[in-house]
Parts: sequence; structure tokens; C-alpha cells
Amino acid sequence: MRCGANLVNSYLLLIGMSYALIVMFIVWVGFSKGFGTKSKIIISVLLPLIYYLHWMGLQQSKGWPSDQTLPSQFELISADVVEPNQFKEIEGNIHLWIRPEEDGAPRAYILPYSRDLHKRLFEAKQRSAGGRRQIGLLSGSDSSEGGADIGGEMKLGFRNAPRRRLPAKD
Repeated sequence: MRCGANLVNSYLLLIGMSYALIVMFIVWVGFSKGFGTKSKIIISVLLPLIYYLHWMGLQQSKGWPSDQTLPSQFELISADVVEPNQFKEIEGNIHLWIRPEEDGAPRAYILPYSRDLHKRLFEAKQRSAGGRRQIGLLSGSDSSEGGADIGGEMKLGFRNAPRRRLPAKD
């Protein structure tokens, strides 16, 4: 049972299908001679309801984490680990909240659970609690840099960010 990612993909598939169905329906009604003016008015009134329901579905998908590939370098803001649980049929996953660019907006990501990544995240969070910003580094599995295997022949590691220097006082 994977949290979030499959649900987002289902929403996106449903949204795409809803657009296609609406367009096909409008074309069918427009070219059909069997529908009278009254039927076409009722359909025209119901279409905004469909768009409203569609908008509500989009609101439900906001904030779900991305299961796309992480950027090659990012600032780790926070992480949450859901450990696997066979009794509750939970596969386990790791949620990362990261900032891909220096001044960019934060973004949520989801990764499959691994004990090695869990351990590395725990250490990174401890360093972060000590006042050191953490930088995540994505590298290939053949890289000499250490890191936890996250699938797709990629490794993820963390290191301390360089300290920011304050500007000189005038």
C-alpha cells in the first residue's frame, strides 16, 4: 500500500479522461439532431457543475508528494519516515521536503523505504537539529560517493552545507 503517489497518478488519469469525455460529449450533442433546444440548455447548465466537481478533485490532489526523480542537489528541509508494517500491510516509504534551488519553493517527494536511507536521514536530521543545513546529493550507483540506494541505479547522500557568510558591516 503506497501512500500518495498512486493516488496522485489516479487523479491525473481521471482528470485527463474527464476532459476527453466532456469534449466528446459536447461534440456529440452539438452535431446530434435528436437533442432539442431544452435538452441542450439543460446540458449547458450541467457543464459548469462538472467543471466545479473537477476543480474539487484537483484541490484534493494538491500537496501530494512527487514520485519523480529528485534533483541532483537540494537542501533538505525535513523528512518523515513510515516504516514497513506487515500486520497493517504498509510497505513503508520516506517523505522528503526539499528546496531544489537556493531561493526556490519547497517541494515534497516520496521514496520507497530502505533501512540505509532511514539511517542516513536520521543522522542528517541530527546534524540539522545542531544548526547545520543539510544538502542532499543524488549520484549514480557506480559513484565513489557514499549514499543509500534509492532505486533506478541512484544513490542519495547528505552532507553539511557550507556556512553562509554575513555581509561586512559598513
